Amino acid sequence: MEPLSPEVLATVVAAEVAEAYQPAITEAIRDDLAARIETVLRRMARQERDACIALCRQRHAMWESTEGRSTISEPLRQESRSRANEAAVIADALADITR
Repeated sequence: MEPLSPEVLATVVAAEVAEAYQPAITEAIRDDLAARIETVLRRMARQERDACIALCRQRHAMWESTEGRSTISEPLRQESRSRANEAAVIADALADITR
């Protein structure tokens, strides 16, 4: 099953609330509620992506620092480089979603 988009999820939640509180919730209120829920869901998703991007960038810096140490062996240096590159790629991919 595919995950629901914020718009679809918000619409479903607003419809369920409207049904539970009929006739107090009009169609206009239901639509407004759906729009507000969607806004909150999108904001939460954006904040979570931003936090993930920040974590990936921290990991990238950590692995780059590890790679630069003169005290590590060449196999570990290569592993550090790979992990740094992987963290950078993931951060870039997540950042592309938010553009």
